[in-house]
Amino acid sequence: MTKWKRIKLNEFKFPKVTDYNKEYLSYGQLPQGVELNKINKTNNNLIIENLNNNITGVGDEFTSHVMANYNTGISLYIPKSTNIEDPIKLEFNMDDENPTTIDQNIIIASANSESTIIFDYTSKDENNFHNGVTKVYAKKNSVVNIIKIQRMDDKSYNFDSNIAYIEGRAVVNWISVEIGSDISGSNFTSILEDEASEGNLASIYLGNGTRKMDLEYTMIHKGRRSISNIETRGVLMDQATKVFRGNLDFKKGAKLSKGVEEEFVVLLDPTVKSHSIPALLCEEDDVQGEHAASAGQINDNQLFYLMSRGLDIREAKQLIIQASFRPILDKIPMDDLRDLILEEIDRRLLNG
Repeated sequence: MTKWKRIKLNEFKFPKVTDYNKEYLSYGQLPQGVELNKINKTNNNLIIENLNNNITGVGDEFTSHVMANYNTGISLYIPKSTNIEDPIKLEFNMDDENPTTIDQNIIIASANSESTIIFDYTSKDENNFHNGVTKVYAKKNSVVNIIKIQRMDDKSYNFDSNIAYIEGRAVVNWISVEIGSDISGSNFTSILEDEASEGNLASIYLGNGTRKMDLEYTMIHKGRRSISNIETRGVLMDQATKVFRGNLDFKKGAKLSKGVEEEFVVLLDPTVKSHSIPALLCEEDDVQGEHAASAGQINDNQLFYLMSRGLDIREAKQLIIQASFRPILDKIPMDDLRDLILEEIDRRLLNG
């Protein structure tokens, strides 16, 4: 597992997979023709039809493990010109009786459809384990919004592989919130297959304690005039370690395409480790690719100003960090979900 050398995953072994028996799926009224099913290995046509599509994700070992052992997840088919107004929510809460979540999810959004799907991963007991694969097929002119929240406890492991195949003028918006687990690896890959296809990824991460994170975000441009954006904002404290890999890949035929990636990280302690590895690959002329990465401590002038207005240093830092995350959190359309994330961030900032 050479990909994991910076967060030292050399001794890793997959745990025993048990059944996941909790209720995890909630949704409002679904329009006619929408097919939403829990994963069933013996009768799940969408899974069977799409098993052959290769996905490396966080690593072949992990995606193969999901294919062989998945114990939960959904298949979702959205017909043409269908708008699912209320978000579909998947809440996986691991505990001693349900210690492993191995989820396989297939989402097929037909032409001119629109949908939002929320994934929330939590855990109550030590040594819980999540490994998942999510595949999105966005047909022409469709819009798919995927919000993934990972807030597992500090002794659990999380691995998550996500891929989107995006046709002409379709849009896939990923929002990733990484604020939990001991070791976490996540991969989001968007393949912009046709003209004017669009992929956006907005993410926040918080590393506290001895957490280790490996985050890889990739946009592969194949179609003309395709557009991609990667925006990442993070905070590291204590002895946390983070590896960020942002990739813009312009393939032959992606003429007139544009991709932008940027990462901003606040370092609260001198003992953290932050590795940023942006990459720009190009096989085509007449494309625009931009990348930027910055890391630094909280501005002393900002702290002084806030403390002069009556805040103590802890409250001032908390407010600055919330402001750093706000551009990403504002992209989440549900107030209760934003409040939940902010409460978890505040708890971890206070408790370390």
